[in-house]
Amino acid sequence: MKYVAAVWFLCSLMACSRKPDTLFTTLSSSESGVDFQNIVTENDTVNLVDYYYVYNGGGVAVGDINNDDLPDLYFTGNQVGDRLYLNITKPGSGHPQFKDITQTAGIRKAGWSTGVTMADVNADGLLDIYVCKSGNYPGNRRKNQLYINKGSKAGESPRFDEQAEQYGLADTTYTNQAAFLDYDHDGDLDVYLLTSTNLIRNPNQVTPVIADGSGLANDKLFRNDSDASGHHFTDVTTSAGILHDGFGLGLTVADFNQDGWEDIYVANDFLANDFLYLNNRNTHAGEPSFSEVGKRYFKHHSQFSMGCDAADINNDGLTDLVVADMLPPDNEQRKKMAGPANYQQFESILRQGYHPQFMRNMLQVNGGKAPDGRMVFSEIGQLAGVSATDWSWSPLLADLDNDGWRDLFITNGYLRDITDLDFVSFNDNMAQKGSRNPDEMNRYLRQGATKMPSINKPNRFFRNHHDLTFDDVTATWFGTEPSLSNGAAYADLDRDGDLDLVVNNINQPAYILQNNTANTHYLQLKLRGPALNPFGLGADVTVYSRGLTQTYHQAVTRGYQSSGDYIIHAGLGLANRVDSVRVVWPDGKAQTLANPPIDRLLTLEHTQARPIPEQPKQPLPTLLTDVTGVSGLNFTHQEESYLDYNQEPLLPHKLSQQGPKLAAGDVNGDGLEDLFVGGSFRHYGKIMLQTSAGRFIEKAYTDESQPKDEEDVGALLFDADADGDKDLYIVSGSNEYYDGSVYYQDRLYLNNGSGTFTNATDRLPPIRHSGSCIVAADVDKDGDLDLFRGGRLRALSYPLSGESSLLINEGGRFREATDALAPGLKSAGMVTDAVWADIDRDSWPDLVVVGELMPITVFRNDRGHLEPSTSPSLTGSEGFWNCIRAGDFDHDGDPDFVLGNLGMNSRYRVSATQPMRVYAGDFDGNGRLDAISTYYLQGQEYPIASRDELGRQWPGIKKQFTNYALYAKAKLTDLLSPEQQKSSTMLRACIQQSILLENTGNGTFRLKPLPMPAQWAPIQALLVDDVDRDGNLDVLAVGNAYDTESIAGQYDAMTGLLLRGDGRGRFQSVLFPKSGFLADGDCKSVVRLINKTQSLYVVSANKAPLRLFRRQKEQ
Repeated sequence: MKYVAAVWFLCSLMACSRKPDTLFTTLSSSESGVDFQNIVTENDTVNLVDYYYVYNGGGVAVGDINNDDLPDLYFTGNQVGDRLYLNITKPGSGHPQFKDITQTAGIRKAGWSTGVTMADVNADGLLDIYVCKSGNYPGNRRKNQLYINKGSKAGESPRFDEQAEQYGLADTTYTNQAAFLDYDHDGDLDVYLLTSTNLIRNPNQVTPVIADGSGLANDKLFRNDSDASGHHFTDVTTSAGILHDGFGLGLTVADFNQDGWEDIYVANDFLANDFLYLNNRNTHAGEPSFSEVGKRYFKHHSQFSMGCDAADINNDGLTDLVVADMLPPDNEQRKKMAGPANYQQFESILRQGYHPQFMRNMLQVNGGKAPDGRMVFSEIGQLAGVSATDWSWSPLLADLDNDGWRDLFITNGYLRDITDLDFVSFNDNMAQKGSRNPDEMNRYLRQGATKMPSINKPNRFFRNHHDLTFDDVTATWFGTEPSLSNGAAYADLDRDGDLDLVVNNINQPAYILQNNTANTHYLQLKLRGPALNPFGLGADVTVYSRGLTQTYHQAVTRGYQSSGDYIIHAGLGLANRVDSVRVVWPDGKAQTLANPPIDRLLTLEHTQARPIPEQPKQPLPTLLTDVTGVSGLNFTHQEESYLDYNQEPLLPHKLSQQGPKLAAGDVNGDGLEDLFVGGSFRHYGKIMLQTSAGRFIEKAYTDESQPKDEEDVGALLFDADADGDKDLYIVSGSNEYYDGSVYYQDRLYLNNGSGTFTNATDRLPPIRHSGSCIVAADVDKDGDLDLFRGGRLRALSYPLSGESSLLINEGGRFREATDALAPGLKSAGMVTDAVWADIDRDSWPDLVVVGELMPITVFRNDRGHLEPSTSPSLTGSEGFWNCIRAGDFDHDGDPDFVLGNLGMNSRYRVSATQPMRVYAGDFDGNGRLDAISTYYLQGQEYPIASRDELGRQWPGIKKQFTNYALYAKAKLTDLLSPEQQKSSTMLRACIQQSILLENTGNGTFRLKPLPMPAQWAPIQALLVDDVDRDGNLDVLAVGNAYDTESIAGQYDAMTGLLLRGDGRGRFQSVLFPKSGFLADGDCKSVVRLINKTQSLYVVSANKAPLRLFRRQKEQ
């Protein structure tokens, strides 16, 4: 074996004497011997109307059917017959070569083939082939096929017998793919069937979720009950808990929760949620084998999910997930297919039991196991740069450049552009007019669809950048040749030490993409499993090499309608050795191979494995512990639904969903800090009194007998009247009333010293503008606390500036002093937060203000007067700022700042030269403010809103752009004239990263991005403290935003973050498995409470319970 591998390797080096222009080369059919074409010809019965998956294409399976260590190929055809190719590559040939053995192997044409999987179904050591069927055919023409491998005689090709009926696997539903796995750990292989249906004519119609097994597109699970009498599979779908109806297009198997039992992920098209069927391990007799936990594990899914793959993309030992959708990267195609955002419909869908879904590729990163047992995933596809790849089908995670990190390959294309809104709109209008009967309408649609152009797009390659981001290397790895590609698989076809690609195309030859990687090392592993599972499906393999840990799960159903090779391929880059390889088999046995030779194929035998001693896993110690359940902190925030978009259709996000905010302070004088949690419209906030036992008692702060009309958006516990106790200030805000409403009046409650409050709002000036924050300092050095009150917005007039105020304390009464002492503050912008700090160390507190589409704004305190600072270092600092906190992070004696921003996991990529902008003005002359948001795509500035969205605000736009195609080409300059742009109020964002603002002295600052996990989602609240007690300030960050419009989708990837400071202005990210700080959801605030022995941290989230974390007792 070693000699053969060496010959192959040397010959492959000799064959690569000339370096190709791209990493991958497309082999011609004369070079490869593969001439398969999946020709789809539309006619009266094969068309979009009669079968809406008519353009979904076919798959490919890769596997060694004759055990010569060369992977062979099987392609499925829709109207054409399937084809089987034997790998006949010879050493030194320079490229893989195949021979068509379809006829001699016994493969026969029958029906419309979709997915294909190679597996050793009868456990004889030979790979069999299972083919799924669908199409607009009667049931007897949709029987799945099982080709049993009968082996081959010397010098002959393998032969197969079709035996699906005998095995009980001739299923006649509309199946798209199959996955073989040993779900019940009895040693043999069972099979999961991914299905859809052609019996529902409008699969996007909102109907209640079906979760009782009665759905027309309910997937199926067959248990292998083979015994000495023969091979047989039993349908156990219902009893096993496979009960959810969907339109399955993607299927993959992995051990998502690391319990040693395989789980099943199903990617569903149309309205259905994606499913994660978690294996229950048969722990209780009579219970289902699987539970659907997609909502618990994932915060949202793709909307039109297609193919999927599961693998470890960041080499942390956890299984991550990618799911393909159909979002184009370019403006024109997006605008031609994007309908209006409809938040009301979005909420209605959620009420029906569906999970949030958004149209883009999803990259779900596994963050680890939460205390409640669930795995916590963060979806970061936009941050990673892989969210928009056109009409995508097969995403495959594989190390394509041999550097030890999995890259991403995605197939693209669709035969007819049926999402073109001009086409859709015309058909809808015809149907509404009723000018045609149904038969005439269908006949028209059939003809119309065939006239639509094809969406021919290049397949996409993304190189793993080793930091959870990917570089688009399509041009340098492959080129930009467009195609109509569907199923795909990877394998080292010529055994030269790198992964090649095989792609099934519609109406063009299949691709054999030869990988030209050179000067790298690799290790390939072949598993020889136990008797009933000879190829080791379900095994876990870990490769350790020079500090890099790669994990592989032996599962072959991946991507779209396809299955991959059984040989595990680990790229090593320039590393010239492997420290060890460890395999854990499905039965729990394991083995370790130390210092294996590299650059060859090795075989790992199950017979050499040994049982692993039972060792209960001890939880790792963490800095913080969630003690909510034993704290008595039982407050759950409530929020009345309000649709801001009904009044302002072009809002980028709601402005009425900003609470609850928290405030900390000892209100009853017992030495323990208590908590105020804000309320909302119709719901009062509460005081939570801390007891010496570390528990909390809820207490009202005011008379609750009257309806509450205010929305609490900010709060402060401070000594307003200088009597030595903590009084309560509550800011009123939101976007639910017109500017000038009395319900924007802030409220002040004076404390009697024992925690009983009296309303003293008459001590405040009249306030009639929506607010955001309240911060206190002795601005004028007269011995009492003055206030800055941030103005969030001019209600119902986005994005016009809110009105902020400087309130001077005069004997416990507050005077509006903005015009006199800080005129620049009044219209500072849409303020979200502020902080007092002595920036220049002159003993006078200065003010730093941040906000939405605002620059970081510093007001220097000149002996009680606040003057705007014009530091050049803050030029171009406009951002989507949410929060700011101060701390000396570099031990130089002056305050630095941490700022929470939008983050990088969004559709925006802003800079000083290509900012996101909002132009506000009455552009159509109807007396109403129009807010046109723009962003840059591929170097051009475009309006963000679709034609329909903009038309709701500006009806005349549909006359200017009479169809979607015209609007899709419109740049900003086509929408607004230079005069309109100049006369408008223009705001912009040039920075989207959350940052450390380092104070470098002399009024200058340095902006430094926080570590990558801090960019996963908007940071809404920050807390500065020495959490780990090492003498350096750390930061706790919480965030996300569920108030976004329904096309962009909610931001939800943040799970709570500890940024551990090193005392030199740098931070290390510590995620919840190590920090203990798990704070996911729509988080709004975080505060620290102190008692005599320990520190407590409280996190609030919109429409959610409070969470309490305890730091261990001080030593």
